[in-house]
Amino acid sequence: MINLFSNIVAVVAVSAVGVFADLKNKTDYPDGLSGPFTPGLNNYTEAPLEWFTPWGAGWIPKGCKDRFIGKGYDADDAEVFNIKYTDCDQAWTFCRHKDAQLSLKDMADSFGRMSVHMRSLVRHPIALPASSGCSALAYTDIGDVVMLGNCKGLTVWLHETGHQLDARLKPSNRFSGTTPWLEALERDTCVPDSYANTNTVEDFAQVVVVAQHETLLGYKPEEAFPGCLDQRQSLLERTFQSDYLEYVGRCSNRPRDFEIVSTKTTKREKMKMMKRAKAQEGNDPNVVGPCSFP
Repeated sequence: MINLFSNIVAVVAVSAVGVFADLKNKTDYPDGLSGPFTPGLNNYTEAPLEWFTPWGAGWIPKGCKDRFIGKGYDADDAEVFNIKYTDCDQAWTFCRHKDAQLSLKDMADSFGRMSVHMRSLVRHPIALPASSGCSALAYTDIGDVVMLGNCKGLTVWLHETGHQLDARLKPSNRFSGTTPWLEALERDTCVPDSYANTNTVEDFAQVVVVAQHETLLGYKPEEAFPGCLDQRQSLLERTFQSDYLEYVGRCSNRPRDFEIVSTKTTKREKMKMMKRAKAQEGNDPNVVGPCSFP
């Protein structure tokens, strides 16, 4: 059970990042996780894509529409697809802005390379344009992930889905805010990389990347400080490995898809949705990010 103190810690970790800034003075992978972790993960995994079907124009899941409008984009510019993988009876609905740097093919491939249990934590994968680089958000009360820019790296998708694993649709009960996680953090001497040093929530998501690599390949890329994050990694693996990180089992307990709505939006609706979205980011513990990646 998660006690009241743990619940408070979880909320503070998201809404007041500075409280947990600079968790440790050592980083195990000083240049970030993408370089050392991507080759092994890409070589070991593949997306079991079965088929994809485009939606007709004019309709979109409400969650996708909210994200488009909230970021200042027209929902009429959405490309909506159902994408089916062989390891799940139910397809996922993907939403992509027509000008997004991330192609539908790359979305389907990166998302599909995760275990079916990790994918089952996500309601709708969404891709939007960005002026440069890659950043992403996780809406951990509803299960959506939003990729802004060229975010095809598997470590990015694992990180954002790691936020969903941390919360499992209940952000007030994040695992990264529990006493066992905080005690493991105290015993460890490093964080995975500089981004993990932001707060306990980002730290958890980066440890997910490390744990996924070791679960699949049986080792970690060479560490700057061997063993320095073993307490958290071991705790994460004991708690979640068999249900989420292993490439076995079937898809289950997925968030229910959003209702289907029209892409048409009045000016009044658009202003209201944009105002709500702006208020969410940085203030709503359900929204993690935007996380920025090289």
